[in-house]
Amino acid sequence: METTPNLTHINVIRRAMRLLVVLALAVGASANTVADSSFTIVDKRPERLEAFFQSFGCPAPHHVKEYLGTADSFAIDYRLLPAISVLESTCGEHQRLNNRWGWDSARKGFASFRAGLEYIARQLTEGRYYKGKTLEEKVHMYNPKPEYSLLVKKLMRKIDDKMIVPVQDTAATSD
Repeated sequence: METTPNLTHINVIRRAMRLLVVLALAVGASANTVADSSFTIVDKRPERLEAFFQSFGCPAPHHVKEYLGTADSFAIDYRLLPAISVLESTCGEHQRLNNRWGWDSARKGFASFRAGLEYIARQLTEGRYYKGKTLEEKVHMYNPKPEYSLLVKKLMRKIDDKMIVPVQDTAATSD
């Protein structure tokens, strides 16, 4: 009697493994699509972040590539640190010591924007207060005030909002 469930279990595992191989091959093939293919993956994140920063009148540079690269490297939501940056320093306008994120109540400084970004991303993924926590729990640890979490989530949703309207630059629109 025991051999039948084991064989069934093994067959299910084999089918699942075959499915995973097929999916891996399909993903690999789609990543190598040619220009005339009807299926192309387009990363909209850079455009969304740029529009988000512009909508708040953030000072240039916006560091979109750095935010995305760091988020991907540390496997964190790409919207988290830009949202915190808007909330804490108006995306750098009121930063102190390359600390756009209010880390350590803005008492801690960093050698550069990139050093600060990577430090905070590393803390959010590997730091003892953040490791293994959900995004919600991480934001709560970052700042335990309930309204802070609500504001961060609202800003994160705004990044994905397709209706972001950038702040008008009156000098650039004069004809």
